[in-house]
Amino acid sequence: MANWCSNSVEFIGEHSQFEQLTSLFQAMAKKEKKEERGQLPTFVKEERGHLFCIRWEDGILNYETKWAPNTNIIVQIADKFGVGFKLNYTEPGMEIFGESTYTDGCLEDICLDNDDTSRYEYNEDDSTYRFENQNYECSEEIQEILLERKKAIKRLQDLDPTNNN
Repeated sequence: MANWCSNSVEFIGEHSQFEQLTSLFQAMAKKEKKEERGQLPTFVKEERGHLFCIRWEDGILNYETKWAPNTNIIVQIADKFGVGFKLNYTEPGMEIFGESTYTDGCLEDICLDNDDTSRYEYNEDDSTYRFENQNYECSEEIQEILLERKKAIKRLQDLDPTNNN
């Protein structure tokens, strides 16, 4: 049985493009309910990365994937409609947590790695997570802090023309 990865996509583009995206995702959600199985747009040439539990709400696409985010599928959708996106994803069982952005044909993915997730620990005695001498009710709060730090470091690196990373 697969672990489920939660995905949330905010597309970036013109109003007319959003009308087309709305039609696509509403049709996919309807077809998913009818067929009771994950969906891919017809123009996508992949066999994996199906979207499950598809919800298009106020211009935001929320859905589930098996095991990991399906960034390559979202890139194909963005290219088809001439838009960019910001994709946030999390799969707690495998400690997958990150954000992908796609602008002008450039994909950037910033995600937590083992070094990041080893910086906090679960305390079974009081059912909290311990991070930097503070207790947290859930690991997602800590993951958000760590991801924001990684994004800030990346922005600083991007400003430094001598940095080759």
